[in-house]
Amino acid sequence: MVNSPASYGQNWESEVALLRKRVIDRLSAVLGRPIEELIEFEEQVHPLQIEQWTRSHRGALYGTASNDLFSAFLRHPNSSKRLKNLYFCGGSVHPGGGIPLCLLSAKIATDQIVSDVR
Repeated sequence: MVNSPASYGQNWESEVALLRKRVIDRLSAVLGRPIEELIEFEEQVHPLQIEQWTRSHRGALYGTASNDLFSAFLRHPNSSKRLKNLYFCGGSVHPGGGIPLCLLSAKIATDQIVSDVR
């Protein structure tokens, strides 16, 4: 799996083709043998597809950016400050992306809901 940035007008067909070649070349170099003929199945999914399938903003799995020094501090909170009883969880909200953090995000939101109901 190769992480990609949110879509901002990139030509994803050419980006995917270029990235595929780089990954195969790199893995072949590390393993010391060509691997392309060993591939039995592969699938590429780019941010425009992710946006269409999930309605995530610009196809970003982890919000608009997750690779800068302050991005963790800029994540969306787990509940709305404007709308009562609106809660958020997932890779683009606190505490961030990846399965463990998404699960933690769901726990934080659930704890907030339980606390607010009481």
